[in-house]
Amino acid sequence: MKPVIRVQRVIGIVVLVAASAVAQVGRPVTAAARQQNNAARQRWQTTGRSLPGASSAALRHNALQQKSRMRALRNLSAPTGGISGAWISLGPLPLPSDASGIGLQDYNWVSGRATTVAIDPNDVTGNTVYAGGAYGGVWKSTNAGNLSPSPVSVNWAPLTDDQPTLAIGAIAVQPQLGIPNASNSVVLAGTGETNSAGDSYYGLGILRSADAGRSWSLVPQDATGTHSFAGLGFSQ
Repeated sequence: MKPVIRVQRVIGIVVLVAASAVAQVGRPVTAAARQQNNAARQRWQTTGRSLPGASSAALRHNALQQKSRMRALRNLSAPTGGISGAWISLGPLPLPSDASGIGLQDYNWVSGRATTVAIDPNDVTGNTVYAGGAYGGVWKSTNAGNLSPSPVSVNWAPLTDDQPTLAIGAIAVQPQLGIPNASNSVVLAGTGETNSAGDSYYGLGILRSADAGRSWSLVPQDATGTHSFAGLGFSQ
């Protein structure tokens, strides 16, 4: 009879555990519990992006500089004959957004999010526009106004593909005094996205161009040199 009693006890324990689990599933989540879950999620996200006593943004910047040096050395030793064969463009193109595969998060076809748009005030025609992506860098169009009868005819060109970060949060174009000239516009691009998404990246400072985006310099800190912009983000 003892084995039977033990089996009955085990079955009773399983029933109690199952009933407790069902009760917990139906229990509403409190605001305090939701806040704790958000904090735990944020800690988990930053675990792989930081090291104790080190700036994650600075470490990433150092890695990018090392990659650039390695690429330059590789280009020096690369054959000069080039690569033969035809290439077919695969993107960038919109992608299906449903990561679950069963329609739980289906937002139809999507592309990378744009974080900022700035119309150049020095272009009296209104055709020069700068746009920034969450991690797509700064883009420029010179026919985004009356020159384009429809949005599909607007042409965009990337400006910051060779910069240390592509995370853009804000763009500003300085108005000129006197006779404006859009070819010499001063453009400021604040790096780092502040949307707090799982794929939002911090910045390294402010990218500054004095020639309408043809060349850039990084402003890593404030004028006093006491406050670093690395690891921060910009928004507008």
